Amino acid sequence: MRLRGALLVLIALAPAARGEAPAVDRGVDPCVDFHAFANNRWLQASSIPPDRSRWGSFDAVDKRTEEILVRAIDKALATPSPEGSARRKVLEYFASGMDEAAIARAGATPLAPHVARIAAIDAPEPLARAIAELHADDINALFSFDVLPDPKQSTRYLALVAQGGLGLPDRDYYFLDDERTREIRAAYRRHVARVLELDGDPAAAASAGDVLALETELARASMTVVERRDVDKTYNRMTLAELERAAPGFAWRAYFSALGAPALTELNVRQPAYLERVAELATARPAAEWRAYLRWHLLRAAADKLDARHEALHFDFFERTLLGKQEPAPRAKRVMVIIGGRYGQAPMAEALGQVFVAEAFPPEAKARMLEMVGNVKEALRDRLKTVEWMTEETRARSLAKLAAMKVKMGYPEKWKDFSRAEVGARPFVENWLNANRFAHRRGVARIGQPVDRDEWRTSPHIVNAFYSAANNEIVFPAAILQPPFFDLAADDATNYGGIGMVIGHEITHGFDDRGRRFDKDGNLRDWWTAEDSRRYKERAKKIEAQYGAYTGIDGIRVNGALTLGENISDIGGLRIAYLALEKALARRPQAARDGFTAEQRFFLSFAAIWRALQRPEQERLRLRTDSHSLPRLRVRGVVANMPEFARAFSCDASTALLAEGDRADIW
Repeated sequence: MRLRGALLVLIALAPAARGEAPAVDRGVDPCVDFHAFANNRWLQASSIPPDRSRWGSFDAVDKRTEEILVRAIDKALATPSPEGSARRKVLEYFASGMDEAAIARAGATPLAPHVARIAAIDAPEPLARAIAELHADDINALFSFDVLPDPKQSTRYLALVAQGGLGLPDRDYYFLDDERTREIRAAYRRHVARVLELDGDPAAAASAGDVLALETELARASMTVVERRDVDKTYNRMTLAELERAAPGFAWRAYFSALGAPALTELNVRQPAYLERVAELATARPAAEWRAYLRWHLLRAAADKLDARHEALHFDFFERTLLGKQEPAPRAKRVMVIIGGRYGQAPMAEALGQVFVAEAFPPEAKARMLEMVGNVKEALRDRLKTVEWMTEETRARSLAKLAAMKVKMGYPEKWKDFSRAEVGARPFVENWLNANRFAHRRGVARIGQPVDRDEWRTSPHIVNAFYSAANNEIVFPAAILQPPFFDLAADDATNYGGIGMVIGHEITHGFDDRGRRFDKDGNLRDWWTAEDSRRYKERAKKIEAQYGAYTGIDGIRVNGALTLGENISDIGGLRIAYLALEKALARRPQAARDGFTAEQRFFLSFAAIWRALQRPEQERLRLRTDSHSLPRLRVRGVVANMPEFARAFSCDASTALLAEGDRADIW
């Protein structure tokens, strides 16, 4: 019962979760601006904490999760853990991150092998080997390396290389000519110079200029954020010999040998034109420029694991300038983010997740969630059977894909084995490097091997949910199962509007503009008829146009093409969650509460999960780089497509909805 009690503490922290009536502003017409109607009182009463770039429902749940995890870690540190266990290793890793005096004593000594290799670069081959050693420690200079399921043969792992190596958030930041972006570029150049000067570079200003010039060339050859969404353009399986012919000039065999994969025979080259330009630059640019560039990317990656001087510089540019944060987060949070990653994909994340699950995940929550997932899948099944624009051939394959979609709920049935991770009572930056090297060795050993479909690629302590096209699965980490998303004590209307919408969103990702390209087994192939593809694209274009007409700060338009998949999943996800609620209400009718019907409470609960305040810097960044629309538009854009919303609030369709011909009725 201790686990249930822990979750009830969380519920008590969010008393408005059941119905959200205290946030409602009855002075706003819900048919005109539903987001403001549902959330204005919360927005007016809230503020962004100084250590954050935004504050909303996800952030509040994330903060509660951090508090639980810190308490759980403190409790666990007071109890001996078996030598060599995942628990012992992650606790010692955390302790090393909290010991700022030891971090200062260690300095940058653990980086010395990389520094020596970089200093010795005088030709293309030592350059390739130095980059490989950086990649093995997850320092993605120049390009990136990974091992993932083969998109066209999803039962086996395939190596891949992809564009990367930029210090600014996206390629366009090197070319946009508005005043704010020019200021960011200038601040970035100053930041690089300061870091290199701290590292002892006597010509730091000139080196920073070389770094920016080299990165600008890399950016020029990079795909845009929209181009990177194209699953066909980013799948280019090649042999090593073919890569050498496509991108001559880079010492590929020396690179893969130093990477620990000398026998590599084939890989996916996501951006061949980018790698061709990389190979040209490897021979054309002076070795001194490469040495400055690689020193910078080593220090950039390691900065927040080093002493206070490096941390302060890192915060000043990457957190304050780019995101608008006013002060660093508490030390414990910063350490947990480094250990777990922002999306739970860091090497030791799952070990941290074990500590969280032991403290705060009741079995009752898992059972209720699995029931809701089944009901939302059933709603989409009904919809697929009746959608009028789809032929029977594609309909049958879509139903088969939905039936095959797996569900991962809460936490893994089997935890990862961390016995070979050399993490423990060491300096923090050394633990970070060793954890990364452990994950790299594990990945390289998997090349060509069968995919482990039971493995989680995130951690239970992450407040998020995911769809994996390669595995055709939806994943719900334990931490998201808190109010306002999910509440064991709440009624169906509230839960289906919150976590039900999230469930529907993730399921619909399997049928969004990219997810639909993968079949029931996770393979990228054409399983749609040509006519169905044409009809789908026609409807998707309406969503792209709808969101592309919205603007954010400084009049920056939403990128309708970049956000298309998320917008399709928002609209489809809320619709099937609503259909699932209607089925539940047919079995268990619910009376009005706080003056709102069950259907109205459903939409209020939906709006509550997207309420958020954002700093101007964060909003600019999201508009240019994020595949998700701004939170307020995730409410406005969705309800404008739903006649069910207009009926629930007795709205005039001409006021509350898009014109019928502009609505994208996909799912």
